[in-house]
Amino acid sequence: MIEQVKGTQNISNDDSLKYLYIQSLFLNKFGDYGYKYIQTPLLEYKELFDKSIGESSEIVTKQMYELTDKGGRELVLRPEGTSSIVRYHSEFNKDTTNKYSYFGSMFRYENPQKNRYREFNQAGVEIVGLIDEYSDFQIINDSYNFINELIPDTKLKVNTIGSISDREKYVKVLYDYFINNKDKLSQESIEKLENNTLRILDSNNTDDLEIIKSAPKINDFINAKSQKSFSLILNNLNSAEISYEIDESLVRGLDYYNDLTFEFATSNNVVIGGGGRYDNLAEILSLGKFKGVGVAFGVERIMNNISIPENYTKYYLLGTDVKNLTKYSKMLDQHNINYNKPARLSKANSQFKEAKKQNVMYLINTDEDTIKNLITNETEDFSIEVILEH
Repeated sequence: MIEQVKGTQNISNDDSLKYLYIQSLFLNKFGDYGYKYIQTPLLEYKELFDKSIGESSEIVTKQMYELTDKGGRELVLRPEGTSSIVRYHSEFNKDTTNKYSYFGSMFRYENPQKNRYREFNQAGVEIVGLIDEYSDFQIINDSYNFINELIPDTKLKVNTIGSISDREKYVKVLYDYFINNKDKLSQESIEKLENNTLRILDSNNTDDLEIIKSAPKINDFINAKSQKSFSLILNNLNSAEISYEIDESLVRGLDYYNDLTFEFATSNNVVIGGGGRYDNLAEILSLGKFKGVGVAFGVERIMNNISIPENYTKYYLLGTDVKNLTKYSKMLDQHNINYNKPARLSKANSQFKEAKKQNVMYLINTDEDTIKNLITNETEDFSIEVILEH
């Protein structure tokens, strides 16, 4: 028997209802906010992520799905969305400022576990071009409205990591601190020490937590301009009455981030999304000097933290005669009325059970020209006017 690939998933049944609900809300909400939907290719050149994420990062060294095609080109299955958006913006919209949204699969080779798959889905938005502190606030505000509609009481955590120069100074101090406490770190964190020191701060290993808690904070290394920018963002959040927590340990590990970083977490501290500012990513990729700010949500993480949405069609067409079923279908289609119908011409009793199973409210019997309320069991002669009154 051929089984599915390890670390992948089939989104079906109740999960498919959640997935489609999240996707619909995301696209509609951010579409209303003026973000243009874009679907970038699943395949990108490896160089794009070597440069953007950083050649020493764990994603690049251990987690990217790499392949060489028949022309000898080094390609990868995209591991994240921001770099692809920046690549697209440079190719097609370089001298403009745009708001983008995306929703789709990403790929990383890591140990499959709850909330972690090798093929997973991200929903993200980016503002790219000429941006300022209002752009930063706008990303947070719009994301806050979206995620709190799905998961009320989602917490917002914010921080500033200053310029890339600030971070380089901080990493040196942090490295010295962890070296001096190397014997107290987990093996996983020791492996990150030389090439990806910042990622140790993201560790959830209980062996690391006490050491991380006492580690130097990046806020002691932030330049005055970055501090002023962060204060402006906090003022905007206060004016919008968006509650937040300043988390000085919040340091996003990707090389291209600077200044603002933020995360959204559930009431039981499951991180479901995060983002930040990236002023130098285009330059790192030799694509120009435009800036950006964005956020990405883990769709599977959201799915694991919401209830199954109510999803039913109000009407079910029952019938054993193709002509009658077709006649009623045309009538409902002409009035833009949604309905379910049988997959095949099974017995009327079987169709009735299927309608009950789907929790429809009304059963339209095309053999008898009647409509029945399955909640009250009242039956009346069918007419399109009866449905329009509903």
